[in-house]
Amino acid sequence: MVAAPACAKKEDPGGTPAGSSVKRAPEESATRVEVAILQGGTSSRQFVRPGEVIGAREANLAAALGGYVERVLVESGQKVTKGQVIARVDSSTHAAQLGLVKVELEDAQRELERLNKMGKAIARARVDAAKTRVARAKAQQRVALNAMSRATVKAPFAGVLVDLKIEQGEVAAPGQPIGRLLVLDPIAVSVSVTDQDVHSLKLGSPVQISTAGTSVPVAGTISRIEPAADMRTRTFLVEVQAPNAERKLLPGMIATVSFQPEELGDALLLPQDLLVTNLNDNGVFVVGDDSIARWKPLELGAIVGSQVEVKSGVSRGDRIVTVGMRSLSDGDKVLIGREGICCTNGSVTFGGAIAPAKNVSDSEAKAPADSDVGKDATEGAAGK
Repeated sequence: MVAAPACAKKEDPGGTPAGSSVKRAPEESATRVEVAILQGGTSSRQFVRPGEVIGAREANLAAALGGYVERVLVESGQKVTKGQVIARVDSSTHAAQLGLVKVELEDAQRELERLNKMGKAIARARVDAAKTRVARAKAQQRVALNAMSRATVKAPFAGVLVDLKIEQGEVAAPGQPIGRLLVLDPIAVSVSVTDQDVHSLKLGSPVQISTAGTSVPVAGTISRIEPAADMRTRTFLVEVQAPNAERKLLPGMIATVSFQPEELGDALLLPQDLLVTNLNDNGVFVVGDDSIARWKPLELGAIVGSQVEVKSGVSRGDRIVTVGMRSLSDGDKVLIGREGICCTNGSVTFGGAIAPAKNVSDSEAKAPADSDVGKDATEGAAGK
């Protein structure tokens, strides 16, 4: 009887050679994410901002040269027309100076005429000196005329004079304000808006203006949009105007302005914080039935508050990644933790958790760097 070789391998009862191990294919890892079915953003788009009622036009009137206040011809609160005289300040003194300059000019002109009649009998130097005297007198006359006109304070436009600060007999300092001239019909409201809102506004767009003293909002329109932001507040100045024949709105009141930007129709809106930016594009990750994340670059349009219009790249019904997208690359396997609907007023709504994708174990799912949802789920799976 021949003995079996000592080096022969023994087989276990199950038929597997002794010393061998079963090799298994590595399980595929995935990134845990949340997704939402894209149904199109909805937004009221209307937004309300506080503002201050101001005159549609305003001017601070002043006595440019100052002096004795001879007459005040209007009262505070009175309506005035364009060019109407408000007050005369030291006008008699300026009139006297103008008279002196006029006499000097007439004398210089007579002297020049006399020398010209003498012809070559007079030295050329004397003629030139006479011409210089005439020119100087004319310049002095223009100065005196300017001073005379500024001694009379006139309304630069039609409006209502308010805050009158001078009385007859006072002495006004040069440049001292004497009152404000306002246009109250139409009236204006000054509003500060953010950079997210300013792009959705257009000149002539309708607004509604309300105050604590008005029961019915006043309809108005946007009349001015400042093209640069205030460097202190980083907001943009917007002015709206409204008819004000009954003077329901008065300067100094605090008002609320309701803006209704131009509608985008059936535009597809997406919250801006769902966008993923790479070197060349903005886009989102779309997940199909195979649980694979695919990068989709987007063509973007108008900004509407916290949302942005999507012109192309995705369509309604696509399932986009809303949490965990910044940990993904094109073609990554994903494990879906929740599925919701996108979007209502810029927010994703969820109806509850769903079953995880098949062929991917919880313990091998990667938690996204930008979400606590995946982290909690991973820790829960590890503790099992």
